[in-house]
Amino acid sequence: MASDREVADGMLWYPRAYSSCRAMACRYDLPTETVAAVVAALSPNNQWERNLRDADALIRAFCMGDEDDIKATKVATYGLNKRKAIRILRGEPPLSVLGGLKVRNFFQSIMLQPGACCVDGHAFAIWKGEYIPVSKTPTISAKLYEAIVADYHRAAETITTITGTACSASQAQAVAWTVWQRIRRSLTTGAGK
Repeated sequence: MASDREVADGMLWYPRAYSSCRAMACRYDLPTETVAAVVAALSPNNQWERNLRDADALIRAFCMGDEDDIKATKVATYGLNKRKAIRILRGEPPLSVLGGLKVRNFFQSIMLQPGACCVDGHAFAIWKGEYIPVSKTPTISAKLYEAIVADYHRAAETITTITGTACSASQAQAVAWTVWQRIRRSLTTGAGK
């Protein structure tokens, strides 16, 4: 169901996310891994563009060294996630700070690590093949997460075989997400009826 443009956008989504984190890392003289982990920590319940703005604002406040500015920096996610981002900026290892399989895999996907695959509410609905509002997504157990990721890996292998272009599970998930955004808009707005 993916258009050529959706395939291209999905295949490039994580490399673009990495480039955004790399640019921010250069701006603040930080490791890209640190910035990507801050972005991942701030990602739950946050739109992508806002996620990047929040990460930039928090990192800027942190680099300026003013505790009051750090505390005053507003983010569009939960307070616990902001505290995790600050812990990462203070040097704690990202994978020991980031909670949950979704956030850890989002971080690893941004870092373009082979095998990573972010399964959020959208990826779950795509996997189920039905419209499920993110607010209605059930808790995804580690066993179910593993099964979903395995299916995204199989989809990536199929895409690679059909197209002759290497596709990772993260890329398969991102391509599916771009198509899902179009389908979801049509379902929720009634467009296309």
